[in-house]
Amino acid sequence: MPHVTRNGVKVFYESFGAGKPIVFLHPWSTNRFIWAFQLMEFARTHQVIAVDHRGHGQSDKPDSGYAITEKAADVKAILDDVGVDQAVLVGNSIGGMIAMQTALDYPERVRGLLILSSGTNLGAGAPPEMAEAMQKDWRGMFGGLLEGATSAKTKQTRPEIGVFMEGCFRTESNFTEGVFFSSVADPGGVFNWNISDRLKDIKQPTLVLAGEEDMATPVEANQFLADNIPGAEIKLYKDVGHFLQLEQPMTFNAELRAFLDRVGG
Repeated sequence: MPHVTRNGVKVFYESFGAGKPIVFLHPWSTNRFIWAFQLMEFARTHQVIAVDHRGHGQSDKPDSGYAITEKAADVKAILDDVGVDQAVLVGNSIGGMIAMQTALDYPERVRGLLILSSGTNLGAGAPPEMAEAMQKDWRGMFGGLLEGATSAKTKQTRPEIGVFMEGCFRTESNFTEGVFFSSVADPGGVFNWNISDRLKDIKQPTLVLAGEEDMATPVEANQFLADNIPGAEIKLYKDVGHFLQLEQPMTFNAELRAFLDRVGG
C-alpha cells in the first residue's frame, strides 16, 4: 500500500498513469474516491496522484496535527516519494486550502492550482450556536451542513451523492469523531486557517470554480480568493453546490482539461 510516513504519521496515496502530474486533494471528511469521475479519465494522459489526507480514508488518524500547513507538508512528501518535481494541484474545499498552502510553502513544486469550492478564514463570524451544536451532536450538525452543500437539482436527480457524502463521515474507519474535533480545535485547522493577507503571494496560474448554490463555501468566499490571488480567474455554475466534480463531472473535466492545456500541464 503506497504511503509516506512523516513525523510518524502514514499518509496514503495512489498513483495512476504517466505524463505530467496532477494531484487530487479531497474535501474534509471524505477520501480520494470523491474523484472517481476524474482519476481514470485523466490517467489516460497524465500521472494522477490521489491522496487520502491524514485523518481520512486509509491514512493514519493521529490525535493532533491537523493544521493545513501539516497537510501541505504531506503533499510535498508525497511528491518527493513519487519522484515528481512539479504538479498541478486540484483541490476541493479543504483540498483547495491544502493546495494553496502548498503553493505558498513549496512554490517550486506547483505548476498551477485549480481550486474548487474553497475559501480561507471560514470560521470568522461563526455564531456560538454552531459550536454548541457541534458539542451536542456533531454528526447531526455536519449532516445539516452537507444538506446545503448540493444544489436543489442535484438532490432531486443525483441523490446518491448525498448518500456517498453521509457515508463518508458516518464510517468510523474513514473519519472519526476525534479527527473532527481535533481539526476544529487546531489553530491552523480547517475553520481557523487564515491566509487572507498571503493570497497575493500565490504566483501560480489559478482557476477558481464554484457552485452558485453552495452553502458550505458560498460564492463570496470563492470570489475573495479570485480577487486576491494575482491573475486568478473564477467561474460560477448554476444548479451546482459544493461538488462540481460529482454534480456535473463532464463540465468539471472539461474545465480541468482546458486549464491543463493553459498551464502546460
